[in-house]
Amino acid sequence: MVGQTGRRDRAGGFTLLMLCTTASVLLLGVALLVAVSEEVADATLFSRAGIMALTISAAVVVCAAAVIARHRTGPPVRTVAVVLSIVAAVLVGCVGFLFLFSATPQLSAGLLLVVAAVLIAMCGREAAHTSEAGEGR
Repeated sequence: MVGQTGRRDRAGGFTLLMLCTTASVLLLGVALLVAVSEEVADATLFSRAGIMALTISAAVVVCAAAVIARHRTGPPVRTVAVVLSIVAAVLVGCVGFLFLFSATPQLSAGLLLVVAAVLIAMCGREAAHTSEAGEGR
């Protein structure tokens, strides 16, 4: 038990894969929902292309952050991954809340985006923790 107190809890490869996969599926599902539904596309301030660009780029960011968290790369690369994850999580969360509280609320798209924002933040957290653990070695 003494040996475990100084060790940081890090996610393994399977956990990172599940975070990345779940967030990507949620984000790409919202992109598909916005692409096929006029009501969902008109429910927020942004255009259809803006929401699709945001969700697809956030899916790329979360996948890149998971890969960077899994492999040992330099601190500058990890810092960029963490910053991009934070920015993506904030943007996706804001768009999710805009979907939830718009004039014509879209509950499904809003909830999917809010959950995806939490998963993106968790993946960025893992990239940050791996950075600290990697520098100590």
